[in-house]
Amino acid sequence: MTKSELKPVLLSREQIEALQAIQREERSKSPLNVAPTIHVIARHLMAKALRDMAK
Repeated sequence: MTKSELKPVLLSREQIEALQAIQREERSKSPLNVAPTIHVIARHLMAKALRDMAK
């Protein structure tokens, strides 16, 4: 896939807030107070959703 074929995906404010809540939860579970980025969380959730749809 060439760079020109890639398009950004825009999320709603509610979706961003849900991702931020997941990020805060992950940070609170971490002994080092670190959490994955919003992008990492979103990619993980998208991959899971696509796997579930393929079943």
